[in-house]
Amino acid sequence: MTKDPGQNVTMRVRIGDSELEVTGPVDFVERKIAEFVKTAPHQSPTSAAKSPAQPPPAPHSGKPMSPNQFFKKAAVKSDVGRVLLAAYYLEKLRNSESVTATDVKNLIKEGKVPPPKNVNEAINQNIRKGLVMSAGNKDNRMAYVVTSDGEDEVTDMLGKSDA
Repeated sequence: MTKDPGQNVTMRVRIGDSELEVTGPVDFVERKIAEFVKTAPHQSPTSAAKSPAQPPPAPHSGKPMSPNQFFKKAAVKSDVGRVLLAAYYLEKLRNSESVTATDVKNLIKEGKVPPPKNVNEAINQNIRKGLVMSAGNKDNRMAYVVTSDGEDEVTDMLGKSDA
């Protein structure tokens, strides 16, 4: 990355249960991230046990879970919930660094689930709830990532379907 002092960047770092997102000039962001890394508490064994760092287990065969299986497992009916699940699936099971509204809509269609009429509005509702946040741009489109609260929410959604 070229260090243009006038260029603003956004970076997000998560260490254990602590998360930081910083936007600003490159030098400022790098300094704040370095401070955060030095001062962030280390993850405790109890928080590691409840942290959804690992994606949900695959079905019996050990093969990856399809989007359709994933949506069925959570049994979520709302557009806002499906959008959150899709973003989580793309990040955790397809290793996307960030997702766009188009990525989310395409995955929901791939899962053979009705997509929301307005994906952007569902994303915005997740942002207001603190479950998703902006992550700059990807392919000249707004990009988003699931927050740690969003990951906890998905874990809860997946857990409720087992009951």
